[in-house]
Order: sequence, then C-alpha cells, then structure tokens
Amino acid sequence: MAMPASAPAVAPQRVMRRGLQRSEHRGLLVAGDVAALSVGLTISLWTWSITAGYSFTWAFVEERAAWFLAVPVWLLVLTPSYDLKTALAVQGTFRALAQAVVVMLAAYLVVYFYAPRSELPRLVALYVLWEGALLTLGWRLVYIWFVTHLPLDTHLLILGASEAGRTTLRLLREAGPHATVVGFVDDDEELWGRDVDGVPVLGGADRLADAVRRFGVGEVVVAVPYRAGSALLSALADSLHQGVDIVPMSKVYEDLLHRVPVRYLESGWLFSSFVEAVRAKDASRIAKRALDLTGATVGLVTLFALTPLIVLAICVDSGRPVFFRQRRVGRGGVPFDLIKFRTMAQDAEADGPPRWASKEDPRVTRVGRLLRRTRLDELPNVVNVLLGEMSLVGPRPERPEFIAQLEPEIPFYRTRLLVRPGLTGWAQVNCPYGDSVHGALEKLEYDLYYVKHRSLFFDIWILVRTVGTVLALRGR
Repeated sequence: MAMPASAPAVAPQRVMRRGLQRSEHRGLLVAGDVAALSVGLTISLWTWSITAGYSFTWAFVEERAAWFLAVPVWLLVLTPSYDLKTALAVQGTFRALAQAVVVMLAAYLVVYFYAPRSELPRLVALYVLWEGALLTLGWRLVYIWFVTHLPLDTHLLILGASEAGRTTLRLLREAGPHATVVGFVDDDEELWGRDVDGVPVLGGADRLADAVRRFGVGEVVVAVPYRAGSALLSALADSLHQGVDIVPMSKVYEDLLHRVPVRYLESGWLFSSFVEAVRAKDASRIAKRALDLTGATVGLVTLFALTPLIVLAICVDSGRPVFFRQRRVGRGGVPFDLIKFRTMAQDAEADGPPRWASKEDPRVTRVGRLLRRTRLDELPNVVNVLLGEMSLVGPRPERPEFIAQLEPEIPFYRTRLLVRPGLTGWAQVNCPYGDSVHGALEKLEYDLYYVKHRSLFFDIWILVRTVGTVLALRGR
C-alpha cells in the first residue's frame, strides 16, 4: 500500500517521547500526598508539644502515633483529585482540596462526640487540617508547574480515525497537557493527507512503524477492531519492538472517564479482560459481606429511629400504604422484592405499563419528593441487604420489565447481574437517574467499570461519595 502524493511530509526524526503514563502520574501524586501529609502531621505534633509544654521527643510522637491514621483517611477523601483532568488544573485542585477539608472536618466532628475528650483535642485537629491542606496544596501546585513547563508529555498516535478514534482524541485533549496526539493512522485512503478534528491522517497501517520512529511516538492507542492476520498486527509488532506502548482505546476511556465504553467494545471483550477481572475480584466476597452486614446494621438502627416520622408524614400527605414492594432482578437474574418507602401516588401505574420515573414526575407526592432528594425512600433497602439479596454497593437493581426492554438494545446489559445489586453504586454518585435508553447506557458504563474494578476500598469511597450526595440533596 503506497503513500499518496498528497500525504503530508513526515517530520524529521526525533527522540521517543514516552512521557509519564497515567498510572505513573497517579503514583507520583499519591507518593507526594503521603509525604506532604506526613510532614504536616509531624509539624502539627511539634506545634502541639510547644503549646502544651511538652518536649518534642520520639516518645512523645510514639504516644500519639494514632494521629498518623489521618494520612490514609486523607488519601481516601482526596481520591477525586487523582483524576488527571482535575490534578493538572489549578482550579480543580483547589476545589478538590476544599472538599477534602470539609469531609475531614465533618468526619472529625462525628468522631469527636464519641471519643474521650483528651484523645482528640480540637486545636490539634485544626493544626492537622491546616498543615495537611497547606502542604498538599503547595506540593500539588509545584507538580502542576513541572508537568506543564517541562517536556513530560507523551507523543501519541491513534490507530483509527472513525468515531472511536475521534472520541479518543477528544478525551485526550480534555485530560490536559500530559499527551500530544501527533496524528491518526487509518487504512481509509480517502482520509490520507486530510485533517480529522485538527489532527492529520498520516497514512495506512504500513506507515505506522515509520511514523512512530519519525515523530518519537511513545504510545499508540488502538481504536479499531482487532483482526487477526492483518497487516495491522505486523505494524503493531514492529512498534512494540521499538519500545512503544500499545494501549486499547477502551483502557484510555476507562482511565479518563472511569466508565467502560460499551458502544466501542467487541463481543470478545466479555470473555477476555472482563471475565478475568470479575473472577479476580470475587476473592473479596467475605470482606464485602462483612462490610454489608456492618453497614446494614447501622442502617437498621437509623431506619428504626426515622420510621415513625416518615410514616406520619406519608400518612398525612397521601395515606396508606407506607411501604412499597416492587419486583426487581438480583444477582444471576434471581428476582426479589425490593422494599422502599412509598413516594408515588397510590396505583401510580394503574393507567398503563411500567415506565421510568422522570425528573418532574407528577406521580411523585410532596413527601415523596423530599424522600427521594434525601434518598431516605431507599433506607428500607437495608432489610434486603441483611437478607443477602442486595449489597451496600453495586449496580442498582432494575425491574424485569425494563431489563427485557434494554437487553436487546444495549450490548452487555445483562453483565451487570454478575454481582449483587446495591443500595448505592458508582453510577448513582456520578450521573442522574437513567430515565431513557441513553441514560441506561451511561449508567451501564459506570456499572461495568465498578464490576470490573470493585474492591473494599472502592466500596468505602462510593459510600463516602453517597453521603455527600445525600447531604447535597442531589437525589431525585
């Protein structure tokens, strides 16, 4: 396959620009945060020793070593700031740190009322918050400066200029200055020599290895279907021999959006990376069930405390019944009855088949709207968690009628049934309720990302995010 005369001249040969990978960026950010927070805690203890009249000795630090548990807690609440789009933007960094300080302060106030006063002095907590936030902010600003001023970016080629390739280009541009896309490679001869979204198409697969050498490419993103035995495999093999990273478009999508690109996946994906990832995560079932039982027990106490008030409000507003049972589909397609506080008018679906709840659904009562905004309507779900029908965290359980409608229209929809449905989930803290096929597709991308990457740490982080959603009244 010859290069047409209209194709652009290839740039002079340059040194390979591998730059920092996304995982390396996150690793450096975490390491820097640990160092900054540890130094901040040490300075806080030193300040405490001065104000309290103690000698700042090793014994003094050992006696108060429990304060260093604040470091992993800080890292947990700083999780959103490890998204590269946030981490490489000054405004996003300020916002993420401010949110972390608010969460840490709220957590401290909750613990303070249950701990002995001498163990958690208020002044020291302010020292820790101030020093930790200030040093972390300073470190993050230095990091942003180095990344944006030094040649740490990676030169990339995108293999495929179709919709998947253009989506990859958009995501990489939005992610920040850590990557420079130097061109597309595509076998469509009509595209050769043209620009696609401002990036040139350099030629076909036979030009890939040459373009890698001449542009100093450190990473090739594959945004075309896999075809065994094609010239593409040979070109990719040559690139690997040159030390280039070959990354599928789906991984870029997952890393940047924390979603699985359902629209761009091939059928083989389900039986390769996804199934293997799900099997590996199943080893944490015991720890997850222990977390479920602990959280559901706390939720049950809250349910008993709030039920009289909620029952009275529902009865005054719209009468009985107070509780609402609805058939949902659980793990492996096993149906169960979901228990909720009733938020819609009685016989809300008497006039037709089941339909999604909309943003301003007229079927929702006045009290029901408040319960939905605070998500208190889902509090009785803790009974389903205790019975083992649900988990604290997982994809929200769907009605069988909607599954029958969505399964033929959305690829891989049934894979969300590989795990127990959840009281809350990754989709619930990242996007609004899905009230259409498009909304269901977006939720599925988040659900599959959770199923593939789930862990005890991930569950705890989703629960923390859920508390923030409830306090902000972002339910519907």
